[in-house]
Amino acid sequence: MRTASTVWLGKFRDIVARVGAAFREQREIEARRVLWRYRHLLEPAHEILPLNQFIPVSNQEDISENAHRSDACEHAARDPAFERA
Repeated sequence: MRTASTVWLGKFRDIVARVGAAFREQREIEARRVLWRYRHLLEPAHEILPLNQFIPVSNQEDISENAHRSDACEHAARDPAFERA
């Protein structure tokens, strides 16, 4: 026959096991929600650039040339350059 303390210990372990199972189930549900929410970040990229391909970037002369419709070298030749002290 079981004693009272053994009965309470069994009930306590059962409660702890149920609470632990509930926490695990909740974490699984939350993990599925996060994966669904951020699935667009986890999907592989559709277009992959080769490693030796570069993306051209406009520099200041290109921007100046396009903005003023003039050659950037001609513009620089007209304006005096400031020298370092």
